[in-house]
Amino acid sequence: MQRNALLFATLLLFLYLPSVSAQSPKREMRATWLTTVRSVDWPVMSTGAAAQKKDMLRMLDSLQTLNMNVVCLQVRCNADAFYQSAYEPWSALLTGKRGKDPGFDPLGFCIEECHKRGMQCHAWLNPYRYNNKKAMWDDGCETGYEYTHPEWLFLAPADNCVVMDPGLPEVRQRVKEVVGDILNKYEVDGILFDDYFYPYGGTASADAASAAKYKPAGMTVQDWRRQNVQLMVQDVYDTIRSVKPWVTFGISPFGIWTNDTYVARQHNLTLPKGIASSANMYAEIYCDPVTWLEDGTVDYISPQLYWATNSGQPYATLCQWWADVANRFGRHFYSSMSTDTYSRGKFTLDEMQTQTGLNRSSSKDDAFGFIFFNTKAYCYDTKFRKAFLKNELKYPALPPAVNWKPAPEQPMVTDLTVSGQKLTWKHANSGQVHYAVYAVPNAFRNRAHIWSVADALLGVTYTEEYTLPDHIVPSAWTIGVSVLDGYNNEYALRLAGTAELTAEPAVLIAPEADAACPAWEKVVFSWEYQKQADSYIIQIASDRGFTQLLAVQELTDNSFEASRRLNLAVAGDGEYWWRVKTRQPDTGDVWSEPRRLVIDAATGLLTPADTPAPRKVMLNGTIYIEHNGCRYTTTGLRVQ
Repeated sequence: MQRNALLFATLLLFLYLPSVSAQSPKREMRATWLTTVRSVDWPVMSTGAAAQKKDMLRMLDSLQTLNMNVVCLQVRCNADAFYQSAYEPWSALLTGKRGKDPGFDPLGFCIEECHKRGMQCHAWLNPYRYNNKKAMWDDGCETGYEYTHPEWLFLAPADNCVVMDPGLPEVRQRVKEVVGDILNKYEVDGILFDDYFYPYGGTASADAASAAKYKPAGMTVQDWRRQNVQLMVQDVYDTIRSVKPWVTFGISPFGIWTNDTYVARQHNLTLPKGIASSANMYAEIYCDPVTWLEDGTVDYISPQLYWATNSGQPYATLCQWWADVANRFGRHFYSSMSTDTYSRGKFTLDEMQTQTGLNRSSSKDDAFGFIFFNTKAYCYDTKFRKAFLKNELKYPALPPAVNWKPAPEQPMVTDLTVSGQKLTWKHANSGQVHYAVYAVPNAFRNRAHIWSVADALLGVTYTEEYTLPDHIVPSAWTIGVSVLDGYNNEYALRLAGTAELTAEPAVLIAPEADAACPAWEKVVFSWEYQKQADSYIIQIASDRGFTQLLAVQELTDNSFEASRRLNLAVAGDGEYWWRVKTRQPDTGDVWSEPRRLVIDAATGLLTPADTPAPRKVMLNGTIYIEHNGCRYTTTGLRVQ
């Protein structure tokens, strides 16, 4: 009787799928800054390895039950290490003495425990800071750079710290080596830098020696400093690409880029309006995140938007601006949000929920996400947990895919078996992929797009087994497993107890093959609706082999407006290719034919005498204009 009542209640819940799903997307980076500097979150250095492990496990359990999916563990605060480093000493924050072995490997432990819980672990590093005091360490640790490479360091009294000189090629090489060391030793899912580049408060002449030696004649010292940071970022990105290209690379700059309109115009950008701050990190710490996005040397940007929606730096304005800039260059935006301000009583719970909603509404590529700073500020907070689990974090979510990087297709899982509450399967690339597990009541298994909403997702596992929650009764539920690669791309879903089906490729409609269209923002891609399809994935590339991907989007509609992706407009005139993948349970993913598309502003929208006149078509309830093999939005057309 209790089981039937529970099932009935669950079925009623699923009746409200559309409204709940809008609050809790299936794809979202839900990350936390797990801060070790000054032991903000972890560890308590006097407690020892066993207690430090216990504290971390308690924190990870709390994050897991809050449906968070990424932990950013700070592993290099001051050119030291929370891991087995080939270059730098153990952090003093672990034992009280720099260089002393803590008796365990914090990064390795965190990765293992995150993966057990279906969460990712990103290694958070500070590239340049050496000591957050106005002095060298002077603690007798002979492997510290004040002993081995004192020429790499300079004092920054305005910022109360000692930093590694970004102007030295040897320092840039060491940052690159540190990242490569982590990648080669650990199965991290991401690398993340925070906002410390050149010192806050400015750099006067502390780097005069390196400037005299390395600054090109004719270049200002300000441009040279920015170039030094850009070269380091490029080196790190190249290292990741050569060692483990699926590892995500993000940077979290200060929340305001610059106040210089001339600098913005150089990137064809306008600055956000109504910002009271005169902050100019472009000129103070020589941080230029727009160039990183433009150069494609980061996968995401996470500006620190630690201001309220009604402040002089209004959150909504800055959030939308950064989201649009990231979209313009085909990269992701995940806002860094201040739960620390909430914990100190200066942000209300409503403010945190409002900001989370603004993150979601600002996205044009459905790559939602945030990073909460800091972890203890919210993960044990009963009021916060209760509110977010009721609404914003009601269901699990998969991190957005870095889907512009070419990745091999993955087959479905095989031998999917349910025994009691234990789910097991096999996969051809075991150990190289992870998996998403789904379940819906049998009565809803044929509902359109049921597998594309967060409600159906149970969680993620890095092994080939999963224990179903007690309320999932296998005989009354349809259960499935899909494959996730290191880029977070998802592949075809396999259902338990069903037969494998034959895939049907999508039939493309518009633009027609070899069509010439005048502008990206007018183009609407469309294909025939397939009743059994749960979703579609469109790829747009600058080459027929689809190795130079410009845009990838998963949709439940059978159309896609190119204007949703600002980076397509930046791509401009030229030859492009597009194709569509049909996603249907129990069928291997299958691509449509590829089609060539020419964007040529000279084409215009005027109708030559020998071509058909434009006609109106309706698609998914919206009217478009079809002309010369292209389909256009109806805004601003020049048709004769």
